[in-house]
Parts: sequence; structure tokens; C-alpha cells
Amino acid sequence: MKKLIIYSTLLTLLGCQNLDNSSSPVAEANGCPEKPSISLRENEVEEVSLNEQIVTKSGQAKANKAIGYQFQAESGQKLSYATDADVCIWVFAPDNEILTSRNLEKTGKYIIQVSAPQGTKSFDLQMSLDIPQVAATSNVSLSSTNSIQPRSTVKPQEESRRKINPSVINRNQSQADNEQPSNNNIQTTHDITQEEALDLVQQWYAAKPRIFGPPYDTNLVAQLATGRLYSFTTASNGPVNWLENNNAYYRYEKSDITNILEFSNSSNRPYIKVRVVEELYLHGRNGIDRQQSGVFRNNFIYVFEKENGNWKISDYKKVTR
Repeated sequence: MKKLIIYSTLLTLLGCQNLDNSSSPVAEANGCPEKPSISLRENEVEEVSLNEQIVTKSGQAKANKAIGYQFQAESGQKLSYATDADVCIWVFAPDNEILTSRNLEKTGKYIIQVSAPQGTKSFDLQMSLDIPQVAATSNVSLSSTNSIQPRSTVKPQEESRRKINPSVINRNQSQADNEQPSNNNIQTTHDITQEEALDLVQQWYAAKPRIFGPPYDTNLVAQLATGRLYSFTTASNGPVNWLENNNAYYRYEKSDITNILEFSNSSNRPYIKVRVVEELYLHGRNGIDRQQSGVFRNNFIYVFEKENGNWKISDYKKVTR
């Protein structure tokens, strides 16, 4: 699922790395006050799109001048960030309160403010957002830990194309993830089997090189996806169009489903939870985008829906366990 660039999940379909930063997003370094002594100006704030993939920003922090990064987040998400530089960092919520934990309790625009305790300091700041876990995981009634043999390994394509703004595939997915199916109390047994569900997901991963790279085949999306996944992937501002318009593409070295973690065909909508190992590389005009490339190991839930009598993937979600 790689749609790159701005969504870097479909990449979740792509696979994502999360920063493991349990420290409070409040300045704690020596010489850093609880609140900044200087205010940000509008031209000192850069808009960034954060998701499960790590976004890195570099700059020069000064004691008398602040740098800011503004991002949109949903209630329930968690912010992770890390830097080796000796700088002061504060995170402001939409109501301008300074956060004391990485939990984001409000939906809206957040700002990360960076300053130096003294003088000038160069820094590289890594940031990411964890997307809330989908409600489907709490409704699981059937669980298994079946190891399976990888169906296929996707071979690399030719490398030549141009650069991109890496975070495409997962962007805008958090809002969809927070929407839950209605009538959760209704238990219906669907006619999709675990083997059929697994086969659909394997077909999706096998098709991704041709969807998120030349020939950017949206007919394959129509064959395998419906609902939210189809709309998101084929939208005019979605990952496929973004990649094609920017002469960017994903190359997949490996896409293996290694385990079936859960399966249910008796919930409101049938789903399967699998563990995926992917090795992928995002190519653009400046070569490979290292932040969006590498080996990713993640768990995903895929939700299914019938369209004209055929089962298709209607949605997906990366989960932490």
C-alpha cells in the first residue's frame, strides 16, 4: 500500500517507523525554562504533515529567535520526537497550553517551538504521530497466531525518477481511522473465510508495485478495493496521482505477510489482522528518500466489504499490537 509521498501508508500499507520517545514534550534540558521567553512570529512557523512515518527537520536554533513546526492532529493521537542537539523544545496545544505529555487530547493545530538555551545550535528534529488504534481490535472474538509462508517477494523496478514530499500514503487516514462502524452490537456471520481474506490482502501487496509506481494502475485498485480505501487511493489529491504527477514511485524489494494474528467474519464488518514485513524505497528526483525507505515490520487490520457479490478490501489500519 504505498501511496506515497504524503501518505507514506497507504504506505501502511507501506509500513511506518515510530519514534519511541517516552519523555515529556516539555523542555527539560539544562537552561530551558518551563515556558519560552520569546514568541513565534508567523513567518517563523513551518507547516508539516505528521503521521506514522518519521519526518526530520533541520535548522539553526538561536537563543533570541524561535523556530516553529505546526501540524494537524486528532484527539487520542500521540506525538513522538527526538533530537541529539542541545536545544529547548516546547509543544503547544490548539488552546496554546504547553503539553506535559506526549498524549494529544484535542483535535486541531499543534506547534512545536525550538530555541537554543544560549547562542546558536544546529539541530535535526525527528517527529511522528501515532494513529489511535481502531475500535475493531476491541471487538475481536476469534484469535489465532498462525505462521504462514510468504506468498511472494516483489522484485525491484528500475531506478530513475524524481523527488517527492514524503508522507503521502498515510496522510488524511487518521480521520478515517477514527470513524467506527455503526451497529456494533449486531453479530452477523459473513461468508468470507480466513483463507479468502488472506488471499485478498496478499493480492493487494502483490499489486502495489504497479499501483504506487509505473504504470500507476488504478484498475488494480478497482479490482481489489472498495469504500474508503478505493476513494483514498484514487482521489485526485491521493497518493497515486501525487506520485505520478511528481515523477515519484515506490520500489518494493520485499512484501511478506508473516503471521495471521486475528480473523473475524462475525463482527459488523469482517476483518483480518496480519503481521507484515516490507522492504521498500521511495524514489524521487533527488534519488531515494531515506526517511521513507527501508525495512518496516508492522501489524495491520484489513476490513472487508462486498461489492457486486465480490469481497474487497474497504479499509485498513496500522495497529501497535
